[in-house]
Order: sequence, then structure tokens, then C-alpha cells
Amino acid sequence: MGFDTYKLCGVALISSAAVFFLRNIKKEYEVPLTLAGSILLIAAAFGMAEPIVGYIGDLSEALPMAGEAFAVLMRAVGIAMLTRVAADICRDMGTPSVASSLELTARLEIVVLTLPLISLLLDSIRALLAEAGL
Repeated sequence: MGFDTYKLCGVALISSAAVFFLRNIKKEYEVPLTLAGSILLIAAAFGMAEPIVGYIGDLSEALPMAGEAFAVLMRAVGIAMLTRVAADICRDMGTPSVASSLELTARLEIVVLTLPLISLLLDSIRALLAEAGL
């Protein structure tokens, strides 16, 4: 069955408790423990997302035009999720301005990534309007 909510909550609570208790004893362990807990949870999330990616892959094979859109969508979701985790870690390490800059950069990357789809959508709308005589 893989990871379930109880196991994921356990990993999160154990890593958070370890960071909390070791923060006062050995400050240098805080970042590695935080990263280790985050990496375990992200790995579990990728494992849980595998059926979703497979399903979207099947859909993209059935709809050739949608394949490109699904690929862009999956990439954008990946960028957003990875950025969120990295920004949260930056905030935990006391650098909120770096986290905000990272989030802004990721948003711009997603806009650039979707520009070809937006262009394709606008071309389709123009073609439909031309056929309708508008």
C-alpha cells in the first residue's frame, strides 16, 4: 500500500521533535535534520504521485494535442511544489527574502513555460472567431 497518512505524520512529527530537542543542544544539526525529514516526505509524495503521472500519460497518448498541455501542466506543478518546499526551508533557516525571491522566480518560470500554450489557445480562439465570421 505504500505510505499512508499515519506514517507520513509520524515521519513529520519525529523529524520536527528531533529538530526541536536538538536545537538547544547542537544547533548545527538543525538544518541537516530538517532537510532529511523534508527529503523523506518529498520522496513519499513522489511515490504517491506515480499513479497520477501514469494516468495523465495515458490521457496524453489518447489526445495528441493534450499531450503537450499535460506535459507543461506536470512541469508547472513540479516547479510549484519544489519551490514551495525550498522556500519553506529558506524561511525556516531565517531567510524569508530569499524564499520570496525564489517564489517570484518560479512564478515567472511557470509563465514563460506556459507561453506557448497561451499562444496556441489564442490561435484556436482566433480560428473559431474567423469561422464564425466575427
